[in-house]
Amino acid sequence: MVALKDFERGVVVLADKKGKINVGIMFIALALFILLSACAPMSAPTGGQVPPEYTAKEGRVSSLEIALADAMIEIEKMKARAVSSGDELPAIPPDAETGRCYARMLLPPAYVDRVEKRVVKEAAERLETVPATFAAFDEQVLVSEEHVRLTLVPATYKWLEEHTEVLPARSEQVLVKAAEYKTVMEEVIASPEELVWQAGRGEIEKIDEESGEIVHQRRIPAKYKKISKQVLVAPAQYRKEVTPAVYETLRKRVVDVPEHTIQEMVPARYKTVSVQREVAPAKEVRHVIAPVYKSFSYREKVADARLDWRMIPCEREVSKDLVYRIQRALRAKAYDTGGVDGVLGKYTLAAIHDYQKSQGLATGRLSIEVIQALGVSLLAER
Repeated sequence: MVALKDFERGVVVLADKKGKINVGIMFIALALFILLSACAPMSAPTGGQVPPEYTAKEGRVSSLEIALADAMIEIEKMKARAVSSGDELPAIPPDAETGRCYARMLLPPAYVDRVEKRVVKEAAERLETVPATFAAFDEQVLVSEEHVRLTLVPATYKWLEEHTEVLPARSEQVLVKAAEYKTVMEEVIASPEELVWQAGRGEIEKIDEESGEIVHQRRIPAKYKKISKQVLVAPAQYRKEVTPAVYETLRKRVVDVPEHTIQEMVPARYKTVSVQREVAPAKEVRHVIAPVYKSFSYREKVADARLDWRMIPCEREVSKDLVYRIQRALRAKAYDTGGVDGVLGKYTLAAIHDYQKSQGLATGRLSIEVIQALGVSLLAER
């Protein structure tokens, strides 16, 4: 069933649930397309050929960052277009919950914060000529070659005491106190609750289409019975008794350092002569000057203000206690409600409107989302 009801300013709708279109796949496809486009090789900036190390490390990273930012902006725009793609607001809210009230409310324009990196100084090169350098070196001339001298070293021994386990350690559990139980009574369902049709009266009750009789549905409550069961009061207690392991000490003679051969290296002998040699040849060094970037921040509008369905408290839920708690929450956030009297007057409505605008919420009336944003519960306080 769908019921329509005018409530204050706007249309309030009480409806059953309905589905809505999911556009997540379209967002993912767009993001993948933009990122794959950004992975193509970059062309060199104007002003000369850019060295390979600059293109691979800095240019590609900058391109991916810009492409990712563009992808996020396009996704936000597509989300906004997907929400407002319908030419007209549907007569009933999508995904409506049974027993809840809804109203058309004005959503503020949607913006996204964007940071764009721009080149303020192009990449460049600086050419530097480095002259050749010379130095005097002492050069050694071989007199006798290096060789190895071998020396045999006999083995050495030592005595060790070794502890061997004869009997391993063992443990066993000894019952100290048995478990305790008690009998409790528990209430269980004997027959579940059911609905039956009975003869009724009056025009407001259902008419049986076959017999023409007036009938109404009657709820028969569930019946319960009590049963007894055993409940553990205290678990059994055990004590762990450990018997230590038994060891035996043995003494044996082992090799401390085995027999081995010492290799003694006899170094080669040289004589020293002085020579002049070129240390480094003349060369040209190219210094790469990386481009200079500057980040610019701005806000881009992705959707205009529009009407949309929002859940609102039904008339039966807007009690004086609820309004009183909303007024207290608004005053705690420095909004003037004209007093805390439990009356939804013009000052309170103006304070609600100001709070909705500051938080980017839909405006036009008291909604469930602004009540939740204020931290107020629809249930009465006890």
